[in-house]
Amino acid sequence: MSGWSLLISPIVPDARGNGLARRAWMWAHELSRAGDLVTLVIGSGDIAPASNKLPGRLAIVPPGIRRPKWKKAIGWSMPDLAAIRQACTAFPASIPDRVFVFRLGVAPALEGLPTPWLDRVEIDLDDWESARCFSSAKLSLRSGSLWRAAQFVVGGLFYRKRERWALEKFPVVHISAPNDAAALGARSEPGRVRATPSRIAGPGCPLADCPPNGRPSILFVGTLGYLPNRDAADWLMKDIQPRLARSLPGVTVTVAGDAPERIGARLIESELDWRGYVPDLRDLYREATIAIAPLRGGSGTKIKILEAWFYRRAVVATSHAVRGLGVIPGCHALVADTTEEFVDACRRLIEDRALRERVAAEGHALFLAHHML
Repeated sequence: MSGWSLLISPIVPDARGNGLARRAWMWAHELSRAGDLVTLVIGSGDIAPASNKLPGRLAIVPPGIRRPKWKKAIGWSMPDLAAIRQACTAFPASIPDRVFVFRLGVAPALEGLPTPWLDRVEIDLDDWESARCFSSAKLSLRSGSLWRAAQFVVGGLFYRKRERWALEKFPVVHISAPNDAAALGARSEPGRVRATPSRIAGPGCPLADCPPNGRPSILFVGTLGYLPNRDAADWLMKDIQPRLARSLPGVTVTVAGDAPERIGARLIESELDWRGYVPDLRDLYREATIAIAPLRGGSGTKIKILEAWFYRRAVVATSHAVRGLGVIPGCHALVADTTEEFVDACRRLIEDRALRERVAAEGHALFLAHHML
């Protein structure tokens, strides 16, 4: 009789969803290969179904007591433990082989599990949450939001304490970026912290090396409710796109990603070609000459870079956006951290087809070697 595993997640795993959903899918894929899988999602009523068939069984439990706004902002759950205990009665009667917690924010759900199951726990932090919060505080200060920055600082201190707890509680701790794994590993027993790179399922086949000649097009993909993506879009609107228009007459800068209403209104009024939420990005990548990732904050590794590599598109990104991916600047991507550098890198790739094809091919090869599911 095969065993089973329990995956606890804040989101429904989805091979074609956002970065969080795709990393959750990576674990669902791995766990289901060893036996039956039950995915327990700690969420709210607006949980979206996966765009693809999820392996195993899915159970969704609502959040418990009302969270303070700052805890909601940093992604910390306060689950309904009674609902979790009730859900567990419908799971297989045997003790699971693995109890896998995806993201530190849903770790409180462990309190609702049967005690014998807790000997099988491991966790994927994915991002270094305290670092993400402190980085988001800096981005908030840049935009002039002192209250938001203060919330993120409080969140960073909160997560720093919880990370110390996780390093003692969980025998195995996964995290996506090798440099983060090294930093956390120095604070725990040898071998406890593992760098586990993100791997994604490529939707269909990679595209041709380059799109047809014509009007140059630059693509940025990101959910704009997420502060680092929103900051990147602001940088695009205010500084990068106006200089690109002067340097590359006729260039189109396309932004794909859901956005809050007020952000969407600003994008509509800008010179950017905002497409909103696009469920299938294949056509946008087919049209794109290059892809960009002008992120200046956040943590972990960026799924948008992996996706661009899969589609065989040359990438211009900040050093922050490619952290933890083993990128050699000038080989797998062009790396630029100032407005002038970013515009120049985009211009070089668009004007030099041979360079563009080489960078795209090197990025695609790195993806196939380390990040293909």
